[in-house]
Amino acid sequence: MRRVIFAAAALALPMLASPAAAQRAGFYAVEGVGGDGTRYTGAVQFTPTGPQTWRLSWRVGGETINGIGVSNGKVLAVAYTQGGTLGAVLYEIGPDGTMLGSWTAGREGGLGTERLIPR
Repeated sequence: MRRVIFAAAALALPMLASPAAAQRAGFYAVEGVGGDGTRYTGAVQFTPTGPQTWRLSWRVGGETINGIGVSNGKVLAVAYTQGGTLGAVLYEIGPDGTMLGSWTAGREGGLGTERLIPR
């Protein structure tokens, strides 16, 4: 019985550790498309504020955008402000650390997409 439990734990450990290990502090390149189809590029810095929480600071088109996020290792949910407008992003975290997200902002909403690539 102990062997079965140990073997199951050994097999499950890499699945649990991989996504969380892929997300890291530091800089990411940003590639995105706004809800109107406008493409943009930039950078974002991730700073840990706790075991699963982050402060994010984007630099896109000469503008700084600040946000906070919480992660479960597979997804990262972020709230941000841009020029007084509130927004939200939901990223899926890939095993290589790349994140694919959908975002919205303001009362009118709309849906944009964004890709973060670790540097």
